[in-house]
Amino acid sequence: MAEVFLVVDRFHQRRVALKVVHAIAASNEEKQQLEHLWVNEMRLAGRLKHPYILEIYEAGTDGDRSFLVMECVNGGTLKPHTRQGALLDIPKVADVMFKVGHALEYANTQGLLHRDVKPDNVLLADDGTPKVSDFGAAYLTTSDTTQVIGVGTLPFMPPEHFEGVEPNVQHDIYAAGVMAYNLLTGAYPHKGDSQAAMIYDKLHGSPVPLEARRHQVPAALAKAIERAMHRQPSERFASWQAFRDALSAAFPDLGDAAGVSESARFESMRRVSFFQHFSETELWEAVRISSVQDFPAGEEVITEGSEDSTVFVVEAGELEVMRRGVRIGRVPTGEVFGEIAFIEGTERPRSASVRTLTPSVVTAFKPEALKNASSALQVAFGRAMVRQLVKRLFDSNDRVIAAVKARAAV
Repeated sequence: MAEVFLVVDRFHQRRVALKVVHAIAASNEEKQQLEHLWVNEMRLAGRLKHPYILEIYEAGTDGDRSFLVMECVNGGTLKPHTRQGALLDIPKVADVMFKVGHALEYANTQGLLHRDVKPDNVLLADDGTPKVSDFGAAYLTTSDTTQVIGVGTLPFMPPEHFEGVEPNVQHDIYAAGVMAYNLLTGAYPHKGDSQAAMIYDKLHGSPVPLEARRHQVPAALAKAIERAMHRQPSERFASWQAFRDALSAAFPDLGDAAGVSESARFESMRRVSFFQHFSETELWEAVRISSVQDFPAGEEVITEGSEDSTVFVVEAGELEVMRRGVRIGRVPTGEVFGEIAFIEGTERPRSASVRTLTPSVVTAFKPEALKNASSALQVAFGRAMVRQLVKRLFDSNDRVIAAVKARAAV
């Protein structure tokens, strides 16, 4: 349908991918379908902003040629990793699927179903970050216009596709399950020497059990993947959140692989009240620039008079704030401390100490990391800190009023 070139965007001083559509030589019906898919991609220019979706910067026409300018990533697609001898480690597959699930859920909130989820359409950045691409076959859930229905790739199509069921989120979840199976085993779950045979097996047969093809897959992960591609929609995950929850339940069985740890950190941090108003994009960035630290009870995290400007968020536990040996406050789970330096933009010595009352887990953000963070993340941090400061002010005011009333009653 198109050729893709590596080019330099001189204005932004960056390497980008330039996709130029071919003149379409096909029957009228095929030509209309291909043109529709191309227009779909052009409509998405600048619309999808997610760390795990390939960004389209610009779309347009030049004479009789149409083009897209896209983010350039160098790691190729996941397709080569569906061959024996090149399969990814099990933790890496779990990490990729978790992030792809986030990306496709985000697309769904924008009114899109991908409809062609497969290894060929997930690219890898240099650091292994997955990027979902090729939304040409996307189904617009909010569109009133007639859309192309018969699109997708056979092994990844759910059984109900062949029964004329209108596309919904479970179609993409099914495809994601098949993709995970394919990445883990190098095979498809359903057999068939022809298209008709594979369709029949999807409708009437059972997939080859995952553990029969890769014994080392933990039971929780295998169960999540097999449910995602269940033949009956009523038994399949009904939402991306449910699928991701099942994947995250398997993380403890996968060790401390870097990717899985990052995905597990996301799941942990999104449950912390301080981060509840962060977007997914902002929270993923927060995961990447932070570190998690464990402290036993009675240990100082911040020392009065020190020049460290790290900002901390409490994930679990409780801490107390001490100034010149006098307790002046506490920091419960879900709150931030050490934030004054960030708000002021100064590096003056700490005015108080903070130490743990109970065993505690905190997320640490170094000042340089926050200074170099995106403006969106800095704004999210600022807003969260202001909300917490206001809450502290109201709580302090309530305590003063209660104390006054208590004295008046005496």
